[in-house]
Amino acid sequence: MRFLKLQVLFLLIAVIAVGALAADVVLKNRAESKLEAQITEEVPETTGVRARIRSFPFVGRLLVTGQVSQVDVDVQHSAAGELALSDVRVRVEDVDLDTGEAMNGRAVVRSIKRGTVRADLRQDEINGRLPRQLQVQLQEGKAVIAGPGGTQAQLVVTPEGKIELRIANRSVFELALPTTSLLPCPPTATFVPGALRLSCSFTEVPPLLLERIQR
Repeated sequence: MRFLKLQVLFLLIAVIAVGALAADVVLKNRAESKLEAQITEEVPETTGVRARIRSFPFVGRLLVTGQVSQVDVDVQHSAAGELALSDVRVRVEDVDLDTGEAMNGRAVVRSIKRGTVRADLRQDEINGRLPRQLQVQLQEGKAVIAGPGGTQAQLVVTPEGKIELRIANRSVFELALPTTSLLPCPPTATFVPGALRLSCSFTEVPPLLLERIQR
């Protein structure tokens, strides 16, 4: 009889643990969905938004510390002025959330320890704005220009945040780097195969999330 009671007790504990885990997952998924909806609403012409809160257990840690370890947001496509960014990834670490709002399934960020963002400006986007006779092929660490004078041409990113096409060291065309709330800090730019990669780091809550707090 005692063995049977222990079995029942262990079964009850297992059921409670599974129920708590399921509730934890449900609340985390709800907060992620709300964050995705917030970003889609705030950033025009943005598609493929996916948010992931990386913290386990979500509810337990949130109640004890008010924090989650990491939040990732991936965006497939986002318009940024005349240009469009692709494969945007925003990552924030040691995120301080509003506990009450999080328990209601809303991700309201109060502070962060640090964050990074990376986004690609694809070469097709750049080529669509260059003079038709000149086209760029982006490779690892360099840009190759095809067309008249291409051997003397350079594609550079200036400290002022402009993409310049230079021929014989003379600027013949310039294009401002994209500005968007998904890029909350001045980015550095590097050439990677098929794209100009923009990246930066920050320690303040991005304006996109801060706007949601102040409403």
